[in-house]
Amino acid sequence: MSALSASRLADVPLFADLDDAARAEIADAFTVRHFADGEALLVQNERAEGLYLIDEGRVDIGKRLPGGGLALLAQVGPGEVIGDMALIGRDIKRSAMGIARGPVRSWYMPADQFRAALSQLRPASLQLQTALGRLVAARVAGKTRDIAAMLSETPDSFTPRPQRALPPVSEEDFAAEAFLAKLPCCAAMTPGQRRAFWDAGTRVDAPADRDLATPGAVSDRLWLVVRGAVRSGLPHREGIYQLTVTGPGQLVGLSPMLSGMAHDRLLRTSEQATLLAFDRATFAEMLGTGDALSRELGASVNADLVTALDALDQVEARILAMQRGHAVAA
Repeated sequence: MSALSASRLADVPLFADLDDAARAEIADAFTVRHFADGEALLVQNERAEGLYLIDEGRVDIGKRLPGGGLALLAQVGPGEVIGDMALIGRDIKRSAMGIARGPVRSWYMPADQFRAALSQLRPASLQLQTALGRLVAARVAGKTRDIAAMLSETPDSFTPRPQRALPPVSEEDFAAEAFLAKLPCCAAMTPGQRRAFWDAGTRVDAPADRDLATPGAVSDRLWLVVRGAVRSGLPHREGIYQLTVTGPGQLVGLSPMLSGMAHDRLLRTSEQATLLAFDRATFAEMLGTGDALSRELGASVNADLVTALDALDQVEARILAMQRGHAVAA
């Protein structure tokens, strides 16, 4: 087999929702790579430069242990993809090891080649960018469920942060549009694109400790933090267990929006904030136009999802450490 067939990609979840033409274009970007038993496909903490589709053989995914060895996290085989985070950003580091167990035949897609196609607004690359966002959103939701289960199992092991009751802070208005040029998600946009982006949303000025969403609420909008910060957390005893804090230039409410599920956590302003709210239909339209704005917005969406996933990984590690020690403020 000298080339990867588009039909082979139809059976892979990451590529399953792409149309036939997109899968054919994506398939052309793959080349064959072989690995011997014990050889590393992924090296923890090294720069992520591409993804692998396993064709034959088995790969162990795990974390390096301080004293040597590997803490096994998963085993992957034919038809499974590893290293997909490489397609999302240039500075992403591998979070785990991938070691061949026996001979492995794989298909490899370089991240640089994908990004080059994306910069040309190739339809296949834009569709794959969207598929990656949905994939990471599902991982964020799964990690949130895992953390909620851990808190539920040992509710008395953690002291929640108390709910605050801060009064609104009165201050002069400001031209929020000017802030867009300074935000990571909008830095690469033209002034016209930033104007269109701003006009598509609704400005929200919120005092500290205003709830934007609660667990179980319908996910019908998301927010760009223009000024201030929003924290997410899980209700826990008399307070909340904090998961993440999102500052200017980042989007909140992404995971439930992309996965079409209800909110799985509390979203609350942690200080007086200026937000730009987008309803589901408007945001979907901006992501799906296939122009430079949708490309930049899609890149920001995926980067924010990876940031959230990394933060949840740290929360999970912190909880595990607490379970082995004593009650610590969350």
